[in-house]
Amino acid sequence: MRDLGQVVDRTNAVYDARYSGALLTDLMFVGDAIADDAVVSLAETAYDADGGQLGRLRELDAKGDPAAQAFFEAVNTTPDWLEPKLLRCGQRVALAYVDFYGLSLMHSLFAGGLFSRATLVTNSTGRLGSHPARRIQETGAFIGSILEPRGLEPGSLGFETAVRVRLLHGSIRAWLGRSPGFSEAYVGVPLDQTMLAMTLSLFDYLNLRSMTRMGVRLTEDELRGHHHLWRYIGHLLGIDERLLTTNLEDERALWGSLVLHQTFPELCGEPYVRSVVSTVAGLMGLSGRRKAFLRTLYFHLSGPAWFGAEPRKTRDPLRSIVGDPLLPLLRGAGALVGAAHTIVPGAADRMVARGARQLAAASEMARSHGFGVSVEEDEEGALAFEALASGVRARFADVA
Repeated sequence: MRDLGQVVDRTNAVYDARYSGALLTDLMFVGDAIADDAVVSLAETAYDADGGQLGRLRELDAKGDPAAQAFFEAVNTTPDWLEPKLLRCGQRVALAYVDFYGLSLMHSLFAGGLFSRATLVTNSTGRLGSHPARRIQETGAFIGSILEPRGLEPGSLGFETAVRVRLLHGSIRAWLGRSPGFSEAYVGVPLDQTMLAMTLSLFDYLNLRSMTRMGVRLTEDELRGHHHLWRYIGHLLGIDERLLTTNLEDERALWGSLVLHQTFPELCGEPYVRSVVSTVAGLMGLSGRRKAFLRTLYFHLSGPAWFGAEPRKTRDPLRSIVGDPLLPLLRGAGALVGAAHTIVPGAADRMVARGARQLAAASEMARSHGFGVSVEEDEEGALAFEALASGVRARFADVA
């Protein structure tokens, strides 16, 4: 894919005819009927954030509950396009380049904050707002589970984790919809189809783009495999077929449409950049020069226009935010690792094994973690929520 490394932001994004603004607006009001019906059957009178919905739904399935049966029929039906060999290829990409993959995903999660409707949801559920470390840990657990050998076969850890997350999404839609003031302030359905598709692209297209911008050179087969992996995960998560792309080129086109439709950098700007850099640096234990490099990296991966900010210049052009001398070193390391993976005999297998060892703890967390959620809001968070929600409503005034 020739333009994989090309930055897409509000200044150059265009609507693709297949993913028009009208279609995306309609899908803002569509959740996941199969998961939502299952959540209704669970009849949760008080939200229990232990993530135990899947076990309780299995009990209902055994008793013949129609919604529970429909849910398990949907997730256990293997799509006719699934290719296990290609799926494994995608898993190997993530494992072999685990260090770059993690750095890229850290960028993706926070770059996704420019999708302001999604930010309203993540902040309301204590994810990237008040408890970012929890979201990062849960993401790591999810990634670790799906990358295990046979990690997406029915009954496997990755499969079970993806299905639990789908139910979690249904619970979030139900509980946020009942939260005082949320529905009145929000445009559309929380965790609607466009939000699910955007999130999938953070893990697939944007993730791969970031890796290539860090110097990692991926083959066409590796790109296809990685997209296939996330396409199947999107299927398990209940993403509408219209937004579940068949190849990476189509996903890039969808991404451009989503960017134009739902990113509002003017609502973020420099304060958001500072917040992101400080949060990530804190999570990674970085300070001083290394913390400053995070800003360099984020601007390199998505561009300053993405964040609604401008490059910060210094007297030394080599140390401007767009010319940090550490960046060529990172890109050189990416190219070197990629070359070793391709050329050195046995290197690819050793890199995959190393990646699996590094993710072992994350996989273990997926076995025991509930993937529950708390719907929460403090006074400061309420003010921030209303300010952002007001900006979003103004931009969707014709449909709100």
